[in-house]
Amino acid sequence: MKKKIILCLLSALAVCLTACGKDKTTEGAEAPDNTIVEAEEEDSFSASTAVQGPVSFADLTSTVVNLGEYKGIEAVRTVEEVTDEDVESEVRAIKKDYGELVEVDRPAQMGDVVTIDYTGYVDGETSDALQGEEYPLELGSGGFVPGFEEQLVGAEAGAECEVNLTFPEEYYEDVAGKEAHFEVQVKSVSIYEVEGWGDDFIQENLGYEGEEDMRAAIREELEASAETDADSQLEYDLVMALIDGSEFDVQETDVEAFIDEMVSEYETYAAIYQMTLQEYLENFQMTEEQLRDMYRDTADFRVRMVLALQAVASAEQMEVTDEECQAKIEELAKEYGYSDPADVEAVYSRDLIKEQMLQERALSFIRENAVIS
Repeated sequence: MKKKIILCLLSALAVCLTACGKDKTTEGAEAPDNTIVEAEEEDSFSASTAVQGPVSFADLTSTVVNLGEYKGIEAVRTVEEVTDEDVESEVRAIKKDYGELVEVDRPAQMGDVVTIDYTGYVDGETSDALQGEEYPLELGSGGFVPGFEEQLVGAEAGAECEVNLTFPEEYYEDVAGKEAHFEVQVKSVSIYEVEGWGDDFIQENLGYEGEEDMRAAIREELEASAETDADSQLEYDLVMALIDGSEFDVQETDVEAFIDEMVSEYETYAAIYQMTLQEYLENFQMTEEQLRDMYRDTADFRVRMVLALQAVASAEQMEVTDEECQAKIEELAKEYGYSDPADVEAVYSRDLIKEQMLQERALSFIRENAVIS
């Protein structure tokens, strides 16, 4: 699984502003399935309840004992190649939006939807979380535990398959790192077909001149995204190099504060479904304690990252003026739909915004002075 980049310094701000700035109703929301599908964080969400505010550097009791060298850090910037299959995957996603599932009489391929019954066993035992019936699984979607979908490629309707895999270490405690055996019955193989698909349909519904133009535009967007991903990974590598070269005195209370912040985001997810946090986590066979343990390393990283970036900002005598902070507040108000920029400060203090602006500047300084190949 690709390492998740967590260097969006204003991510907690986005959560707070979205949750507080949008009056969204959650009535009628359905609870998430308790299947073996992989639980992922949403890019954005809204709810009528506010999440806990981001942790402030000013409140940290941890310190930097010795700041490592932050100029001349060596790093490699790698841009993933966009393949024809990547483009095809996006085309399939478009067809999914406009098409209907149609059963096909052939072995399953990546991108197909297989309807399956499955029962999984860990240590010879099964559970509700390891079972499902008539489940429509899109192969290649990454919706199930890694290694599951690939083993169904080539299966035909009516086939009975065995899937063997090892759960990732970051899964919930009961199955993390354990071997699993699944008995799977493939009920059907389907694809999304769009009636009238062609240049005329694409021009009328998607705004492209035709399929060739659409595919070219998709490739361009994917390549731009690959550049952004490369920048995120580079910044992560630079910060990790700085952290590894520095010494810290990290206090457990600060780690717990960052864990509290991340758990608070899940409380907002739960509110979307009109659930308590405990009820929401039960769908993933996880307790709050297990969630907190899962985020402990991330929280420790965030403490060190904030300390290191603030130390760089201090060493380089960086400052954020009131005018620059006000401009950022107005930018955020526009981005998150606040009619009055002053409302942003009711959610997220000016001092916190200045802190994170300094951290962003420190990160930019590190990158500008790095040796990148």
